[in-house]
Amino acid sequence: MPPPPPLGDEAPRQTHVLRPHHVAILSVFVLVLRDPPSPAFNLHVWRVLAKEISELYPPKSFEELVRVVSSGRGDIPDEGSKMGRGLRNVPKHLMTHDGMSQFFTDVIAFVPERELDGSQPSPSSAHSVERRSFFGLFIRRCYLSFFKLSWRGTMRLIQDYKDWTDGREGAGYSLQDTDRDGGLLLLPTQSDEQQYAQSGPYEEYEKAAKQGDAQAATENLRKFFDQRFSDSVESGLTQHALLHLARLHYSQGSLTAAANALGEALKVARIANDSITVLHCNNLMKRLSPALESNRVGKLPTIQPNTSALEVLWDVKKMIEVGESVRAGFTKLYQSMGIADASYADPHESLWARHSCQATLWVFAGVESLAQTHENFVIAFTEPGDDEARFTSLLMRARRLLRQGNFGGALLVLLNPETWAGLNLRQHGVWASEVWKTLRDAVQRRRQDTLMRSFLQPRRPAEPNNMQMQSTHTPFPKMLPAQRSEIIAKSLIEGKEYSEAVPIVLDALWNSEFVGSWAYHRVAVAQLAEISVEFGMAGKGRRMIEGILPQVLNGDNVEIRAYACYTLARCIIAESWSQDDPNVPPPPARQNKALEAALPFLHVAEQDYTTMEMYQERLNVIYMLSVVYHNLALGHQAIADGEGRGGDGLVGIVVKQMHKERDRMAEMYHEVDKVRKEVGGMEVDQELSTLWDLVVKASAVVGAQL
Repeated sequence: MPPPPPLGDEAPRQTHVLRPHHVAILSVFVLVLRDPPSPAFNLHVWRVLAKEISELYPPKSFEELVRVVSSGRGDIPDEGSKMGRGLRNVPKHLMTHDGMSQFFTDVIAFVPERELDGSQPSPSSAHSVERRSFFGLFIRRCYLSFFKLSWRGTMRLIQDYKDWTDGREGAGYSLQDTDRDGGLLLLPTQSDEQQYAQSGPYEEYEKAAKQGDAQAATENLRKFFDQRFSDSVESGLTQHALLHLARLHYSQGSLTAAANALGEALKVARIANDSITVLHCNNLMKRLSPALESNRVGKLPTIQPNTSALEVLWDVKKMIEVGESVRAGFTKLYQSMGIADASYADPHESLWARHSCQATLWVFAGVESLAQTHENFVIAFTEPGDDEARFTSLLMRARRLLRQGNFGGALLVLLNPETWAGLNLRQHGVWASEVWKTLRDAVQRRRQDTLMRSFLQPRRPAEPNNMQMQSTHTPFPKMLPAQRSEIIAKSLIEGKEYSEAVPIVLDALWNSEFVGSWAYHRVAVAQLAEISVEFGMAGKGRRMIEGILPQVLNGDNVEIRAYACYTLARCIIAESWSQDDPNVPPPPARQNKALEAALPFLHVAEQDYTTMEMYQERLNVIYMLSVVYHNLALGHQAIADGEGRGGDGLVGIVVKQMHKERDRMAEMYHEVDKVRKEVGGMEVDQELSTLWDLVVKASAVVGAQL
């Protein structure tokens, strides 16, 4: 195991203001040390004390503190209730000067005094706190802060403590360090007259940044770093202020301002010999001016010491977007895991970010089941809000449901208040855009061109800032090369321009295989098989689709499954015809065998296109089914006539059943075509309008929260 990181040489805070919640924490010390509870409950109490003393979160109210302390489970019945009653009885004994003084005398008795000869201090009781421990330092500091108070200061503390225990919010917390020189301290020191840095301006900065108010965020950031952090003239934090300013501009898309602030931060950090800040600046500079050649396979840059695991995860995102292989992305992901394992201060959200990144990589690799597992991890163990990993996982879940044809389920995920409540301004833009794209995909599948032009297109939200696009010359594609090629090939195939589509499809095959994006690779294989049918190579097309069939039939992408099954059925039927002379029909037995083999795939395609509400594609499949049933009837009759069984009643029943199915397909064709025309001519969709009204209302709620 590597040695722990060295402690910083920063001096501790020279001022300490005694607050009402400090007195309540000390009362817990008195109760738990004077009459120790059972080991299980004792462990719970000490954990609560450690969390409250650390002050990483706002202090709890008196009732909240009592509830949390008494909620632990112990080995003795009603142990928690007894502790709660004891805590509620403490305030009535501390309402006088003598009572408060005696209380602090009792508290400090649990911390042994230092011996004059330097030997180990002797404990004053069987249950005490080591004076230099985390708890001992807290007790001693509160004790010294109390005995620095004058009579007036003590009475002010008692009044604030009374108001706080009575439930008055904010009692005792408006008092600042420099407010105590007006008679509240018995012997004020020079440090008590100095106002040291407070976290309030930084909280206001984070709030303004979440709201997208750059001016207020910049002003509060300046206020925070202009405070007194030490007794020296120079705080040594100028580079941190500039780095925060650069990150603020970067997050809001002001990349030129971010580059200027980052350049200044680099200069100041180098002058101050702050290597860690220089590293952070260089990492952010790579986002503004990405060096693509450094991320090619085999040329992965060496991870520098003190590099954040989240920075390496961003490299994964960049590599996928520039068309690098999924394998290289996994290499970067493993590097991020190694950094997290070697770090003693890895933030907890970094774990969920890695799971979210893994889910994204598995989607590109075409393994939806593993991607779903990592999504479930993130969603199950994170709280609703602006957590980036949770937000990304929810968007991926909605997209997966949409690929599976569950349009309602995708909207249910996106419009769930747990998804959009608490988002910041940038995330809200991404969310609104994702909802719009989901509605757009549904409209495009139905081929509702009129509704798209009249309703959806005018309501398209503004695209969120692309954080890696500094200028139009930056070579970051908006979609993968394989995806772009498949869209072009689909358009050419629908236009019967098969010769022009061949190089496009081959390019998509090569790109998807190189990148390892097998989801796009399967689409390209199906497209090449369809072209093979048109060029008289149905057998090769059939073998290609049968090679990807096990991965397609699991239903990860219903549209791809429908397309592959329909194309495979066409290949099976076309293969039964003579490859030498396509005008010569196959023997009836051979033709019927091929038609019966193609029938299950056609039914799968018809059901999938029904689920996806793709009316035109469904019509093509229904028409093919009617033709198949008609030719099956003719084939059965021809086989029976050739064998001299033309008058066989069983053959007649089979032929009649085929004709019945053919007629049913013909009726279904007319019904679906009627629905297609009605849906395609709609200018207003009431359901769509209601859904968009929900998006507008949710946006209003998010805006009010910000």
